[in-house]
Amino acid sequence: MAGKRDRVWPARLTPWLILLIGLGLFVTLGIRQMIKILLIDRPVVSIQAQNGPGDASGPVTPPETPRDSHPLDEVLSLANTMMQTHRLEHQTYRAMIRKRERIGKQLGPESRMAIKLRYREPQTDDGLRAIDVYLKFLEPKSLSGREVIWRQGIHDDLMVVHESGLLNITRVELSPTSRLAMLGNRYPISQIGIERLLAKLLAKGNRDRGLGDCKVNLTEPVEVAGRACKRIEVCHPDREVSVGDQTFEHEFHKAIIDIDLEFGIPIRYASYMWPEVSGGDPVLDEEFVYENLELDVALEDQDFDPDNPAYNYP
Repeated sequence: MAGKRDRVWPARLTPWLILLIGLGLFVTLGIRQMIKILLIDRPVVSIQAQNGPGDASGPVTPPETPRDSHPLDEVLSLANTMMQTHRLEHQTYRAMIRKRERIGKQLGPESRMAIKLRYREPQTDDGLRAIDVYLKFLEPKSLSGREVIWRQGIHDDLMVVHESGLLNITRVELSPTSRLAMLGNRYPISQIGIERLLAKLLAKGNRDRGLGDCKVNLTEPVEVAGRACKRIEVCHPDREVSVGDQTFEHEFHKAIIDIDLEFGIPIRYASYMWPEVSGGDPVLDEEFVYENLELDVALEDQDFDPDNPAYNYP
């Protein structure tokens, strides 16, 4: 009789054990899904940011127009020199990025984040160096404490993200261009960094060179983020320009690029759209400033590892 009872109890317990295991899996997966749902209303990574001008190619490429000189020639020559210097001499950096960017018609709040960036070979499809990135958000308060790590071409090209505060209970892996990652953001993390900013400035400058004249002004020194800089201002007086039988629209009214005189690279980019009313001030479209920039600092694999004990990943 005792032997029979011994066989009956395991048989009765088995369904309950299966139920408990199932509930445990449900809770675990449910927490991860809850984090993703809660993140839906909050941007995961503010890129950008923080990166610089938008699509480098523009909506349409204007036809080549032979000409002896153009107001942008000096700027393009300077940008080429900066790109060569940065690629030859700079392998890592860390800084504080301060940025504002317009998404649609809404100018977002100013945000600040600490960045560590390391370049890696080989080059990517766009001819630029691959990058490892670590971001820690400081402002606005709603984002403070969030950390993001992305290693281009590694870990299935996914970002590893975690929230701060009560939501800091799990890690979330996201594609840089996923709908969730791009919510509230103008650029994906894959466009971050000084080298990509320079590439976009060169592409835009060469495009605009084929769209007729513009006004260019160079001033130095000006102080930006406590650094002595050369300031480049490019202004398109007219929103639209005709080239041959085609009409093109400029992407900005005025752009300002501030070049650090010691480092020889841009530490600020800002672009403005046309005034909303005649005679009004230009409207800020986006601005990115690299503060406390340190070049060629020692960065190791651990700096881009979520398990780094110095970080707050769960």
